[in-house]
Amino acid sequence: MANATNLLAVNFSIGLAFSLAFIGIARAQQVTFAYWCAVGFLLASSTVGVEMLAPRTSMPQLVSFASFSCLHSALALVAAGLIKNFTRWSRWPLLIPYLVFEAGFLMFLMDVPRNSFFYSFAYQTPFAVMTALGGAALLFGSRSRRSMTEHFLMIVLFLSAVQFLFKGFLSYRLGAGASVQTYVFSSYAQYSQTISAILSILLGVSLMLVVMEESNSRTRQTLLRDHLSGLWTRRAFFEQGETGLKRRRGSGSPAVILCDLDHFKRINDTHGHAVGDEVIRVFAACLEAAGGDVCGRLGGEEFAVLTFSSNASLAQLQVEAVRSRLGNAEFQQPDLKPTASFGIAMMLPDESLSEAINRADAALYEAKARGRNRFVVSRNEKDVAVILREALLRR
Repeated sequence: MANATNLLAVNFSIGLAFSLAFIGIARAQQVTFAYWCAVGFLLASSTVGVEMLAPRTSMPQLVSFASFSCLHSALALVAAGLIKNFTRWSRWPLLIPYLVFEAGFLMFLMDVPRNSFFYSFAYQTPFAVMTALGGAALLFGSRSRRSMTEHFLMIVLFLSAVQFLFKGFLSYRLGAGASVQTYVFSSYAQYSQTISAILSILLGVSLMLVVMEESNSRTRQTLLRDHLSGLWTRRAFFEQGETGLKRRRGSGSPAVILCDLDHFKRINDTHGHAVGDEVIRVFAACLEAAGGDVCGRLGGEEFAVLTFSSNASLAQLQVEAVRSRLGNAEFQQPDLKPTASFGIAMMLPDESLSEAINRADAALYEAKARGRNRFVVSRNEKDVAVILREALLRR
C-alpha cells in the first residue's frame, strides 16, 4: 500500500508542477498552446488525486468514472492543442471519439468486473487513442520539416499510446483490484504508477521544449519583422528567400520584384511623417495581398517580393495588381495618390538571390528613368552591365 500511495503522490506532484510551469510560460510568453498543456496536466493530476481518495469513498463507480474522465479529458486537451498548433485540421471532430468514449464508459463499463479482459483493455484504449491522435497531429501536420524536439515529442506520444495498451494487458494479468478502493493495494498499481511517472516526465519535458521552441520562434519572428510595414526586414528577406529557394518545388522560375515608392521624400515633406508611415503600411498590405512567397522592406521606401514559382507574365500581373490596389487605396489625405516603380527579374539557372536582386535593381532604376509609376522587366545578362552603369550614373 505504501509504495502505491507514494507513487500516486509523486505523480500528483509531477502533474501539478508541470501545470504550474505551463501556466507561467503561457502568461510570460503568450504561447496559447501552453494553456492547453497546463489544463491537461492539471486534469491528469486530478486523476491521481481521485485515485488517492478512492479507498475512503462510498461511491466506487462514481470515483472510477471521475478518474477515467479526468485522464481522458487531459489527453484529449493535449491532442486538441497539438492539432490546433501543428495542423490545419479542425479540432471539433475530436469531440466525436471523446464523447463516444465517455458515454461508452457510463453505458458499458460501470458494472463490468475490473479484472476482466474486456474492462482492462476497454478502460485503457481511449487513453491510447487520444495520445496517438496527438502523435498523428505531429506526424501528418502542415509543417514540411519538424524540429528535433517535435520528433522527440512525437515518439513520446506514440510510446505513451503503446504503454496504455500494455497497461491493459498488465491490468488483466496482475489484477487491478476488485474495486477502485482496493486499487492502491494491487501489484498492478505499483507498476502502473511507476510507468506513468516516467512517461509523465518525458511527456511534460518534451511538451515544455516544444512550447519554448515555439516561444523562441515567435520572438525571433517578431525581431525579424519590420515594425512599421510588418514585412520581413532586409536580413530576414534574404534568409527566408534563400531557405525557400532551396526547398522550392513545382514548375516555373523564381521571380524577384524590387519596388520603390515614387517621390516618397516629397510625401514626408508635404504631408508629414505620419502620412508617410501610413503610405508605407498601405503599400506593404498591397504587396502581401497581391501574392508572393516572401515580402520584405529592404529599407526606407524600398521593398522586395520573391515568388518561388512564376514566369514573366505572372510577375507582371502581380505588379499590376499592386499598382491597382495602391491606386484605389484611401488615405487620411484625400488628394494623396502615391505611386511606385518596379523592377522585375526572373531568376536564371544557378543565379543567386543577390544577383537577381541586382538585376531587378537595375530594371527598377530604368523604370524611374522612364518617368516612374511603371515597371521594367530585367533584360538578358548581356545588357545587365550597361543598365547598372547607367543606373549608377543617374544616382
